[in-house]
Amino acid sequence: MFFNSFSFVGFFIVVLLFVVLERLTVRNLKVRNAILLVASYWFYGSFNVGFLLILLYVTAVNFFGGKALFSVSEKRGKTIVAWCSVLSLLPLVFFKYALFLCNSFAALLSFELNTELLDGLLLPVGISFFTFQALSYTIDVYRKKITSQASPLDFALFVAFFPTILSGPIEKARNLLPQIGRYFTPTVRDVAQGACIFIWGLFKKMVIADRLANYVDWAYGSSQYVAGTTLALAAVFYSIQIYCDFSGYSDMALGVAKALGFDVTKNFRQPYFSRTIKEFWRKWHIALTSWFTEYVYFSLGGSRVGNKARWIFNISTIFILSGIWHGAAWNFIIWGALHAVFYLCEHFLGLQKKTVRWNRFTSMLSGCVVFMLVTVAWIFFRIESFGDAAYVVTKIATDFGGGFSMGASSFTFVGTCAMLLVFLGYELLVRRRFVWYDVTDYDRQLTRNIFMSIPLLLLMGMFGMSSDTFVYFQF
Repeated sequence: MFFNSFSFVGFFIVVLLFVVLERLTVRNLKVRNAILLVASYWFYGSFNVGFLLILLYVTAVNFFGGKALFSVSEKRGKTIVAWCSVLSLLPLVFFKYALFLCNSFAALLSFELNTELLDGLLLPVGISFFTFQALSYTIDVYRKKITSQASPLDFALFVAFFPTILSGPIEKARNLLPQIGRYFTPTVRDVAQGACIFIWGLFKKMVIADRLANYVDWAYGSSQYVAGTTLALAAVFYSIQIYCDFSGYSDMALGVAKALGFDVTKNFRQPYFSRTIKEFWRKWHIALTSWFTEYVYFSLGGSRVGNKARWIFNISTIFILSGIWHGAAWNFIIWGALHAVFYLCEHFLGLQKKTVRWNRFTSMLSGCVVFMLVTVAWIFFRIESFGDAAYVVTKIATDFGGGFSMGASSFTFVGTCAMLLVFLGYELLVRRRFVWYDVTDYDRQLTRNIFMSIPLLLLMGMFGMSSDTFVYFQF
């Protein structure tokens, strides 16, 4: 049951009706949260009922871990957090990284290993997201940023909240738990706001990402037979595809949560308008960047270590861990390492200093460079084999300017380019605050946003493509 399906729309309408009916009859916080929890488990179980056992396990570990942290010494608290982290990460490591670790270990020692059992493992959808979300609660309780949760019902809903469980945003307990513990009912305005945000995300997914995916798959699959210009265009298209795919999902999650009356973190803030790599990472996958910064980077000492080499190590560790989080493959590690190199080079060139004066020309030039570097890194992210990715980069560099192919259908290609122009137009309107796809400071533009959503619905009907996959579901 995916966000871009009629079955989800029907599911959500039923959930919303139950929430409203509860308000009109029982008016009890526990009943409302029970309705949302049952809906969340039903939603997650629709992918695989067995995955619910892992979700329940991670929930139990961190709930009781948070309870155990109540009134204990700091030394004892560290031990509890360490055990909670290990126990929570065990399913993630087993399902996501066991095969990679076994193959890497076998290759290092030059012997064959039978991994037939591991080859058949299904990765539980959303496991990286809900595991990190649950762990953030335990760490925050240890750091005394929040108190331990008394209600197992509320905590279970925090971990399993269906708008965010599959691909985030990774919510911190101090943001979502207070909302779960407060009784309110979504208003008509909440539903209208949520619908506008959802439609924008659905447009990015169905009309932009899914159309671009066809061209990217064809170009990379035919890399030996097409010119470097075609591969360069495919690389640019993939940059836009992965942004529209993931930010589209995030906006849909934002919209669904808002329609229920909840405000969750906005995960993207137009990262491709960034002037520096540092700014890019403040606007791309904000929830994950914030998680690694707060729970790993600061724990390593951050920028206060007083030793430049140690700071370089801290920065590199964060980016490489980000790569590893995305998947158990060397291409993701290379992708993370490339961003570490970009970030460090930018730092030592002084481009991240607050004293840098940007004008329109330098902002555009720097923005183009950032987009180009990010696009090159996405090639290694998208193509699993390092050799194949290096071949594509080399061919782009040496065979550029030889013309490009429109793919299997020139009509489809032209339609895709036309939709890209529409998308860019809307992005510029969002940047200018003419339309506002956010959960904050939204009321004053609600009528305008409803009006601007009508063309998006019409374009989805004419140019939308249906896909049952989201790029970040595999992470």
